Amino acid sequence: MAPVRSIVALIFLLFCAGCAGQGNTLPLHREMAPLPRGPICRVAVLPFLNDSKFPQGNLILQKIFMSEFREAGDYQILQEGDILKTYQQLRLFPGRAPSLEQMKIVADRINAQVLITGIVMEMREDPGPYSTVIPKIVLELQVRDGRNGETLWTVYHRRLGSEYTKTMHFGTIHTIAGLGRQMASEIINLWFEKGLPVCNVFSQP
Repeated sequence: MAPVRSIVALIFLLFCAGCAGQGNTLPLHREMAPLPRGPICRVAVLPFLNDSKFPQGNLILQKIFMSEFREAGDYQILQEGDILKTYQQLRLFPGRAPSLEQMKIVADRINAQVLITGIVMEMREDPGPYSTVIPKIVLELQVRDGRNGETLWTVYHRRLGSEYTKTMHFGTIHTIAGLGRQMASEIINLWFEKGLPVCNVFSQP
């Protein structure tokens, strides 16, 4: 039994060491291919998908992300109505994932350089202390090339509203909207760190 316990203890220590080494690494970023060259200004945020049980969780996070992204980099976020009109023309309704060819058509019709797609994997509101609410969101986003719909970057993010008290020291977040805004800001700031160019009036094509 002693050798077995030693092996279990070793595995546990290695697991803990791996967790400690990673620290607060969220959001998790992966680069599949380089971004298009030159300034990126015309961005289309396509309808997010909802794999959670939270009603309209995809719509909530999509609108929050669009607002935060527009303000952060002065991007020209293309009109949601124009995107939905193209979806209707392609008989593709929100809630269904478009194919690469369909995304290419959407980008071509609205002249988008980059597409952003997203999946709300989990969204819920858990009871917290003193009759409060602790929100949780798990989200995955993709930055796609408007020329072919191919994925360039992906990011995975997961947060509890209570994590901001434990690790970041500015108070627990008690609403889905507040947590969504904070997560969007974290993702966008990470993208800037990874080299996403900020659009401005002098660089718009």
